[in-house]
Amino acid sequence: MNQLDLTKKYALAVSGGVDSMVMLHKFATLLPRPDFFVVTVNHHIREEAQSDCDFVANYCRLLGVDCIVLHASVPAFAKEKGISEETAARQLRYQLLDGLQCDYVCLAHHNDDNAETIVMHLLRGAGARGARGISRQNGRYIRPLLDLSRAQIEQYAKDNSVPFVVDQTNNQDKYARNYLRHNVMPLLSNVHANAQQNIVKFANRIAMDDDYLDSLADISTVQFQDNCAQVPVQLLTQHPSIAYRVIGKVVRQLGIFYDIEETHLKAIVELAQNVGGKKVVLPFDLVAVNDYNRITFFVEDNAVLQDFCLPFCVGSMTTPVGTLVVDNNQQGQLFNLDAIPADAVVRFAKQGDMFTKFGGGTKPLNRYLIDKKIPQRLRDKLVVVASGNNVLIIVGVEISNSLKVTDTTNAYYISLHKE
Repeated sequence: MNQLDLTKKYALAVSGGVDSMVMLHKFATLLPRPDFFVVTVNHHIREEAQSDCDFVANYCRLLGVDCIVLHASVPAFAKEKGISEETAARQLRYQLLDGLQCDYVCLAHHNDDNAETIVMHLLRGAGARGARGISRQNGRYIRPLLDLSRAQIEQYAKDNSVPFVVDQTNNQDKYARNYLRHNVMPLLSNVHANAQQNIVKFANRIAMDDDYLDSLADISTVQFQDNCAQVPVQLLTQHPSIAYRVIGKVVRQLGIFYDIEETHLKAIVELAQNVGGKKVVLPFDLVAVNDYNRITFFVEDNAVLQDFCLPFCVGSMTTPVGTLVVDNNQQGQLFNLDAIPADAVVRFAKQGDMFTKFGGGTKPLNRYLIDKKIPQRLRDKLVVVASGNNVLIIVGVEISNSLKVTDTTNAYYISLHKE
C-alpha cells in the first residue's frame, strides 16, 4: 500500500468482501493510524445486503473505526433510467461517495480487477483511455491495493484472520464481469501463465502514449461557468484522436467520468461540423448543443417556464428567470426612459415579435436573433420590454433604435440579475 498523507482524511468504501476488508485491516493496523472512516452501501439488490452492512459496522466497532451505512435504491433507479443494475449501482454508489466529507475516497480494486477491466473495455471497443485500465488515482478516488493480486489479498486475509463475507452474486455468470472472471481469464492464463500481468503491462504502455496525446488536447480556450462549458468548434475539428480527448477533458471537468462512449464522441465531433440548433444527448442529463461557432455542454433543464407579463416600471421586477432592475446606477443597458410607451410590458420573447435594431432596420425578432447567433435554446427565455409586438429592449442583447440616448434624453439602465 502506497505511503499515505497523514494530514488528510480518508473514507474507505467497504462492502464486506475480502478485498475491502483487507484494505480496512491494513488501514486500522498502520502506525501511526491515518485519519479515516468507513462507508458501506446497501444497494437493496440482495436480501442479505443489510446483514453485510451490519457485518462491516460490527467489525468497525471492534477496530474502533467510525462507520457510515448509506442506502441506494438500485432496482428502482435501474428501471427508471432503463439501465442495468450493475450500471445503476455504480452510478448511485459514486453519487453517494462524491458527497462524503473527506480528502480521499479509497476503493479496494486490485491487479486482477485491473486486468479484467482492461479486457472488458477492449471487448466494448474502448479507445486508449479505456485500454489503460483502472487508474491508481482519479481525482480524490485512490486505490491503495491496485498492485496486489487477488491471491495476495486472500493470503493476507488468511494470515491476519481478517473476516469477510461472500457476495453470492459474484458466482452468477449472468453478470458479464463474473463470466469473464470465471471463464475467460482462466483460459487466457492457460495460454500464457503471466497473461494478467502482461495485460496490465500493455495497459501501462498505452497509458504512456495516451498521456502524450492528452497533452496535445489543449482546452485553455474552453469557457467553463456554472456547470456549463463552451468549446470553440476549432478544437473539435482537429484529428479525432485529439478532438476526442478535448471532449473527454471537458466532460471530466464537468464532473462526468463514466459512460461517455465512442458513439457520443463521434456524434459531438459531427455536431461541430453542422449549423446551430442541433444537439447530442449524453449520460447524466448532459447535452451538447451547436451554438454556431462553439459547442456548448450543459445539464438540460426540462422545466417549463411559467409565462409572465408585467407592466414596465422603474425599480425591480421579479421574472421567472431572475430580477429585472431599471435604475440610473449605470449598470446594464443604457436607454432613453422617456421613449418607453405607457403600455410597455416586460415579458418573454414570442412568435410574431418585431424589432428595429440600433441604427435602423426592422425585421422579425427571431430573424434578428438568428443573425446575432443567439442559440435557439436561449431565445424562448429572453426577457424583453415590448409595446404590443414591437420589441423595445432585448434584455442583455440590444435596445431598439427608438430608445437611443442623446445628451438631452432621460438616461436609465436596465439589467437582469439571474437567480
